[in-house]
Amino acid sequence: MLIGLAATLLVLGGVALGDRGVTALEWSVYDRWVRTRASAPVSPALLIVARDPASEARFGVGAWDRAVLARVITSLSRAGAVAIGVDVALGQPSAPGRGGAASDALLSQATAEAANVVYAITLEPARPRAPAEPGATAGSGARVHSSWSVLSESAPPLLEVRPLAAPLPGLAKYAKGVGHTLTWADADGVVRKVPLMVRLEDHAVPAFGLALASALKAPDVVAPEPRPASQRSPLRIPIDGRQRTLLAYVPAKLDTGLKVVPFVDVWAALEQRQAGPLRNLVDGKVVLVLTEPTHGLHLTPIGPMSEVMIQAHLLNTVLTRRWLSETPAVWACLAAFALSSLVAWLALALRWWRALIGAAVLGLGYVAGVPLCLSLFGLVLPLLLPSGAVVVACAGAFGRNLLGSVGRLRHVEGEVEGMRETLVRRESAVEALEEDLEAARAAMARSTGAERELLLAADGLRQQLAEARAQEEQARSRLGDVERELRAADRRPTQLDDTEQERLRRECEEVGIITRDPAMLALFRDLEKAARSSLPILIVGEPGTGKELFARAAHRLSARAGGPFVAVNMAAIPAELFESELFGHVKGSFTGAVGERKGYFEQADRGTIFLDEIGELRAEHQSKLLRVLQEKSFYRVGATRSTAVDVRVVAASNRDLERGIVAGWFREDLYFRLKGLVLRLPPLRERRQDIAPLAASFLEEAAAESERRVGASEAALLALEGHDWPGNVRELQHCLRQAVALAERAVLAPEDLRLSPAGDAQAADATGDAAVLDCLRMHGFDMQATARALGWDRSTVTQRLKGLGFRALVDADGDRRKAALALAGGPGLGRTVELKLGEYHEHLLRAVEGFDSADAAVAACRRRFKNLPERHFRSLEFLVRQHFERRPPPARA
Repeated sequence: MLIGLAATLLVLGGVALGDRGVTALEWSVYDRWVRTRASAPVSPALLIVARDPASEARFGVGAWDRAVLARVITSLSRAGAVAIGVDVALGQPSAPGRGGAASDALLSQATAEAANVVYAITLEPARPRAPAEPGATAGSGARVHSSWSVLSESAPPLLEVRPLAAPLPGLAKYAKGVGHTLTWADADGVVRKVPLMVRLEDHAVPAFGLALASALKAPDVVAPEPRPASQRSPLRIPIDGRQRTLLAYVPAKLDTGLKVVPFVDVWAALEQRQAGPLRNLVDGKVVLVLTEPTHGLHLTPIGPMSEVMIQAHLLNTVLTRRWLSETPAVWACLAAFALSSLVAWLALALRWWRALIGAAVLGLGYVAGVPLCLSLFGLVLPLLLPSGAVVVACAGAFGRNLLGSVGRLRHVEGEVEGMRETLVRRESAVEALEEDLEAARAAMARSTGAERELLLAADGLRQQLAEARAQEEQARSRLGDVERELRAADRRPTQLDDTEQERLRRECEEVGIITRDPAMLALFRDLEKAARSSLPILIVGEPGTGKELFARAAHRLSARAGGPFVAVNMAAIPAELFESELFGHVKGSFTGAVGERKGYFEQADRGTIFLDEIGELRAEHQSKLLRVLQEKSFYRVGATRSTAVDVRVVAASNRDLERGIVAGWFREDLYFRLKGLVLRLPPLRERRQDIAPLAASFLEEAAAESERRVGASEAALLALEGHDWPGNVRELQHCLRQAVALAERAVLAPEDLRLSPAGDAQAADATGDAAVLDCLRMHGFDMQATARALGWDRSTVTQRLKGLGFRALVDADGDRRKAALALAGGPGLGRTVELKLGEYHEHLLRAVEGFDSADAAVAACRRRFKNLPERHFRSLEFLVRQHFERRPPPARA
């Protein structure tokens, strides 16, 4: 509720409500114009006789001869029109070529005979006049009409106006009424209201539509004699504080009694003296004759419209009594508060997708209720204030949920961290007890004299082991529950799971990229997201790491896949031909330019251009390239007009461009123009798990070329995985193609690869350690999950990690934190690895505590840690001897 109130106040502060008070127009002056019988109200239909192209072809495109209009008015009056409105501009006599004074006299005579004609007068707003001197009379700069009432001092304030034309001509005195055609646009330029009354000096001038409604001459509309004030039933019209009324606009496609006929049809009936059809057309109707050319249009809710047509809709509103009223400001605020509070409650109480559905249903229901209330009750409901309050309330509620989720997430993260530490300690205790149990069994087998004691000790250790395992399983179960809760609450980007990695691997293969490395898959995921935008991409990495494959993938995954892909080796372009190659030239621009040529940028229009080896550009060429990237246009060599292109830029370099900025051989502004998304492709030696699938693909290609079946032995694959590959994937491909071409056997052996001696067994062991370490990092150093992934038992993984930990401790000179960071590969898992290293080191020191010499301790450790690889046992021996060197000598008796 508080969120809804805040949202309503926030939107209310940014929306000007204006004067929304709706009153009833009930002046005594209107009693003279519109007298209706309360028992039998009459609503005559409205007929509009409009100027059309056929009429203009006959009577001209300018002002018509008023004798034509006089004949039409006379015929309409005789045919039974209850009132006739004419849009002739008063105060402007007829031109000599259009009938002159004679046609004006005919129009005056027709107006007098009809006795129900209403004319429009052109007015404009004027500055409020100064208070009159006592005893002074109103100026008579313009004649007033007899139907205009004199305003009393108690009359409401009206808009001051002044006439645009000369004083009212003689024909106006025979008119039933004269009304203004002023419009009133809202702040958005749309005319929704018109002023019913304006002030001309001391007289009230009604709107043209209202004056026409007051001219009804049917005997059941005008009372035969004046009634007392107590028996009159004045017309009540809803208005706002500025004396304006809302118009009930009627679209032409709706059948509402408002009919428009061409002027030429009425004239044809007059010429053919067809009294019957004309009477059927106008009898009992209010007729509005529009013969003046349309000069200015105003925007309305149903389209552009002239001032006189707006008055026609006012007349139709008065005749049909379709009054519209605005919602009071208080009710608008209450509706906005209720809707925003309900939406905020939905967002706080339900899941986000259900809350969105509920908010959408409420919003659509309110929007659907707007035309319903308009048609049933004539009530104009506000849209801006409730919809804005709903949006703000929805955003505020979701923001509050997000902040609460962040707090809960931090709390769960802290709990997970504590559970991880507990699990590490329990796991290490289990591993230590398993080793102690194994040592006890070995000692029991060697010693028969203390068999009973050893059996008891073994039973005790076995019981402790069972308890420790139970505690470990309990801790692991609790950790799993908390991690599931954490994953449900955490909406931040996470590491790829197995399903996501498999999807990315398949999509990589579709674009020619063969990898299983999580880092490469993460880079491809970023590329997949960035390819959908126009963001420039910079790919850096050693030669042969697949930069062009990633560039082509960016093109295929983008919306420009149907366009061209142009690859340019910047290092291979001669300096003197740089502009011609990239931007093209015109015929005769230089010697040898026998024709026009499109450059690479123009060839790549609406596609992708791949600028390989961008770091090899000269300084002057860098500035020219920067200008093209900034302005999206260039000049061909010899051209005087620029050429604009729409090109997606993907650049690549095997040089360190950031170091080049510091050294001065690469422009910093060009680097930041290219650096939309930077992809740093790792070398092949850092993703050795990709060597096997890459080798299989290259062997299949080479075998297809040589038209024979060739495979690789397990030893050959180990040799490939042990090699450093300074040339990366390209070197691997050439190596295998050479082996297939030169080897005669169907299964390649290590000697067929002709590699350097670096791929021996020791390198293979080191590669195995790296693979185990990668798997441990991937599974967060969870020994059980890692063992399951490798297909080993947990004790084997533990021994391998112990060996790696002992070696890291030696390299870090005993600093556990430094050694843990080296094994973890970053601070994310540093605390977990540090706890494990601490447990392993402490267990090692406890194991050698009872020995007097380092040699005896090393011999005991060799028996105790017999499953530890020999290459790691040297690190263990170093730590033991270092411990004995630093241990203080025993005190002498």
